[in-house]
Amino acid sequence: MRPILALLLLLGLAGRAAAQTPGVPLDSLYSTNSTGFAAGFMRWPTDLFCGGRASAAAQSLEPRSLLDVVQRASRCGVRVVIVPPRRFLTTTGRVNGGFSLDNAKLLTDRYAEALPPDTLRKYRGAILGLNLGDDYGCTRCWGGNKITQAQIAEWARYARTRLPGVPLGVRVTPQWVADDSTLAPLLDYAWAQYHAGKGGPREYYDKAATVADRLGLRVVMGVNVKDCYGMRTSDCTVEDLDRLGRMAMSHPASCAFINWRYDAATWERPEIREAWDDLMAVARKRRAEDCRRPG
Repeated sequence: MRPILALLLLLGLAGRAAAQTPGVPLDSLYSTNSTGFAAGFMRWPTDLFCGGRASAAAQSLEPRSLLDVVQRASRCGVRVVIVPPRRFLTTTGRVNGGFSLDNAKLLTDRYAEALPPDTLRKYRGAILGLNLGDDYGCTRCWGGNKITQAQIAEWARYARTRLPGVPLGVRVTPQWVADDSTLAPLLDYAWAQYHAGKGGPREYYDKAATVADRLGLRVVMGVNVKDCYGMRTSDCTVEDLDRLGRMAMSHPASCAFINWRYDAATWERPEIREAWDDLMAVARKRRAEDCRRPG
């Protein structure tokens, strides 16, 4: 009996150690090989997932490809933010159509079919979150109308029932969420993506953190490395990439570091790859965080 008792005690101690690991949800420990802080890009190619240069990606995913991408992410130690393709959310089925809440719910149903409960439990640690739309205030993007907080709130309520446990977020600063008191309790995270046209970077990230804390939200922080100095400008230099990237990634309120966006031609520049390698090395030294709502 003594060997059996010793084994049980050992397993019990190991279980308690895992449960007490700070900053890492229990399902993440068993559902993905990811280590360190979630850091990466929007549009990071899936065939680069296993290269080790990024530990997070935000991907536009159709329902038919969702499970394959999540499984690859789990194998490769990458955590994925699911981004609904815009054409699935419009009244016309085209990119620039008006937003349709009914179609958003229908897409959520199709995601749930691709990730039934047992599958979702198995791979939940590889899913960093689900973005509920994008560019909410861009009338040109949505058939002449803005997306309202009320629409996102109703979508979030529905998504909670169909994809339980998946963090839900918006790719916009927490202040947009704060403008409707009913929305924040339905979300897990907001977004703070900096370019120089938004003022001082430290002030920008600090404000996002302050508002998010008041709302009980986490924040994904990143840099618009494609338009570093304002919309339709130019890529970040290596120096700005290092300075801004470290600021966003090291911010205590940041739950992930995801940047707009991967560009193949820019990535081919050796000095850019080296800068990203340095940033990713820093990310591996910071403990993993969850983008779920605190508490």
